[in-house]
Amino acid sequence: MVRRPKGGGMKKNYVKWIILVVVVGILVAVGLREVSAQQYFFFQGKVENLYKDQLTVKGNKGEIMYFAIGRRTVYLPSRLPGVGERVKVAYYLRRGHNVASQVEILSAK
Repeated sequence: MVRRPKGGGMKKNYVKWIILVVVVGILVAVGLREVSAQQYFFFQGKVENLYKDQLTVKGNKGEIMYFAIGRRTVYLPSRLPGVGERVKVAYYLRRGHNVASQVEILSAK
């Protein structure tokens, strides 16, 4: 005959495992957040086109870049740029696409 302790030894082991899994999960989540910090890039030029969710900018050397824009994009000053206006775009890469974080409208020279 095998005697089992009355205190519920198996339940204590389950609680320890649950606590361990929760702690490890929190540590992994914090670590992933640190690893996924955005790296920002900058591009300056004239607005070629602004349509729905895309901004097209032509750089000083003639290169053209496309940026995804949306409700999280910040505009300085607080308005959309017009075609032909000079802008400085702060952007990051997401799934192979340039995503505009901030679009600063520069004053005319």
